[in-house]
Amino acid sequence: MKTKSLVTIIGAGAAGIGTATALKRLGIEDIQVIDKGEIGQSFLDWNTETRFITPSFNTNGFGFPDYNAITPDTSPGKFIDKEHLSGVDYADYLQQVAHFFQIPVITNETILKIHKKEDGYLLSSEQNDYETNYLIVALGDVAYPDVDKVIGSKHGIFYTNLGDYTHLKDSSVYSIIGGNESGFDAAIQLARRGKRSIIYTHTAGIDSESSDPSQSLSLYTKGRYRKYADLITIHSGVKIKEITPFEQSYYLTTDDGTVFMSETPPILATGFSNVKSPLIKDFFDVKGNRAVLNEWDESTLSPNLFMVGSQVEHEGVILCFIYKYRQRFAFIANEIASREGISIDEAELQLYKDYQMFLNDLSCCETDCAC
Repeated sequence: MKTKSLVTIIGAGAAGIGTATALKRLGIEDIQVIDKGEIGQSFLDWNTETRFITPSFNTNGFGFPDYNAITPDTSPGKFIDKEHLSGVDYADYLQQVAHFFQIPVITNETILKIHKKEDGYLLSSEQNDYETNYLIVALGDVAYPDVDKVIGSKHGIFYTNLGDYTHLKDSSVYSIIGGNESGFDAAIQLARRGKRSIIYTHTAGIDSESSDPSQSLSLYTKGRYRKYADLITIHSGVKIKEITPFEQSYYLTTDDGTVFMSETPPILATGFSNVKSPLIKDFFDVKGNRAVLNEWDESTLSPNLFMVGSQVEHEGVILCFIYKYRQRFAFIANEIASREGISIDEAELQLYKDYQMFLNDLSCCETDCAC
């Protein structure tokens, strides 16, 4: 089977469904979304104990959509009737949005290869080929842990594989590598169960004075940490370079040669990087662990190939939360319409602008607070 569309989106998570909805509402109907799992699969794969650190609260009527909404006129908080949603909760919300806006989604279809063509891209799975003029990458984070800087990372347990924590080997103290949201969440979940932990990190989010929530811990996490601080030790100023098994324990070696002992496989909370996906790694230039993008969130190597979601960064501005990266959905949709000469629905575009979901000037994104 071979299908062709003007726009194809890889990934049916928040960014994928949100962008597809914006495309359709602005008047671009010839679209399709492809996911190797179900709608919201990356959220379904979350740890069972993980919750959104951003609250869901319906203030849509005043022009400020729910922090975790992907459209101007929906609210996952109101839909689920919770403030800090689980992954399963949020996947349910995404599925309802896709159904309501009649987004064409092909699920359980794994794209194995992307080929650049003169007029677009060819996506191949085991059984099918999909042709598209514009390709939007919305792969998300969960499947692409950033562990390359830690030699022997296979001996650890990545944060997303912790599940409900019941499978962890019993220990008097657990080791966690990484001092941002994931690392602190793991420590808090262990503390809730009466377990002690040590966080090994170069810099700890709890110590950051930045007002940018991508650089410091969320208030939600800070509050939970304070409740269990007596059970959590923070070892700052160290970079774990290598994990080495030794008998029934593990050596954790830093970049300066210092060695720490861990009774159990260390928990890796070292972040994510979707450019590690073999599917897209050849189509983006990379700086650090993120894709280099132009002003339209487009690859600097491959024209008409865009990226949406939490891995998007511009000049140090990291769009790592839904309330940030959703502001680019309609922006990209509008750009594609302009390139194709498609007349958009101006009322829908204005709706996105009125509800703070159309960011076209990233130079304004300062987060300093007076108090």
